[in-house]
Amino acid sequence: MLKLIKGNPAGNLAYIQALSHARLSNYRSFFGATDDGEALGLYQWNDDLSAVLFRTISLVEVVLRNQFHHAMSQRYGAVGGQGSKDWYAHVSLSSLSKAKIMDVTHYKRGNQLLPRVPAPSPDDVVSGLTFGFWPRLLDLTVDIHQQPVAWGPILVDVLPGHRQRQVSYWAKLKHRDALFARLDLCNELRNRIAHHEPIWKLGPLMVESRSRHGSPVAIQAPAPTTPADALSRLRTLYDRVIELLGWLSPAVAAKQQASDMHLRCLNLLLIDTLRDYRRALPPAEIDLATVSNLRSLRKAFRYAARRKQPVLIKDGHRLIGHLSCNTP
Repeated sequence: MLKLIKGNPAGNLAYIQALSHARLSNYRSFFGATDDGEALGLYQWNDDLSAVLFRTISLVEVVLRNQFHHAMSQRYGAVGGQGSKDWYAHVSLSSLSKAKIMDVTHYKRGNQLLPRVPAPSPDDVVSGLTFGFWPRLLDLTVDIHQQPVAWGPILVDVLPGHRQRQVSYWAKLKHRDALFARLDLCNELRNRIAHHEPIWKLGPLMVESRSRHGSPVAIQAPAPTTPADALSRLRTLYDRVIELLGWLSPAVAAKQQASDMHLRCLNLLLIDTLRDYRRALPPAEIDLATVSNLRSLRKAFRYAARRKQPVLIKDGHRLIGHLSCNTP
């Protein structure tokens, strides 16, 4: 019943050409893949890990903007209800941040920027902002009346799960710079995934700080040079993403860490899982038109699962589904 699909050189070549030899060559050189099959397995591992990380970072992004929005609305704004006001119109944002706000609140007609009618609600404006808006918000120093922005109490509200709950701690620039670096790290990781860059291809790990007065940020660890190094670095980055989520909302972080998605991410970061992807078998097929009884069907599925082999499910000549038994 379980029929192994023999190698299809023409199909593999078309797939490899679609991905580009240059992209797959990165997997050959860094991971030591010996053939196209191994390189494609590693490419699938990168794709699966990227998908899980992106979902986690997207969760962080939603909680992050909600926390900032609520905390700023408690202190600034005239339009909107409790916890959701137009605070962004009452603080002195940078020109770049103002432009991001106006991308949501205005539209272009020729060379003119015209306000949208009806005006978007504060919730709509905030939900339309990208992740990159929020680290830069920490550069805010004064409101529209030139009064200092009190970051100490604001960040105590934004980060209820952080170990430092003192207003005086967040009033210090160096601690806000460390938070900026953490937010920027998450945003950079998100953008790498969104632009389909290899998630494992990383530069040096920097100390969580910012370059000021011409002084560069120090290197904490060099760029990964082996698969084990890359997995270790990716685990560090994932741990930092999860820690940030815990700072923003301990309840959401606890639920995330109890989820299948979290366990899958941890599994994808194991060296044994990487080896399984690298040794992934070619797909097999089950033709439901030939199935005689349920027992034989279950036996075929169990056999594929033990071998971690993907299965194409067909009904005669028609493909109706697939099972990714090759992925942990």
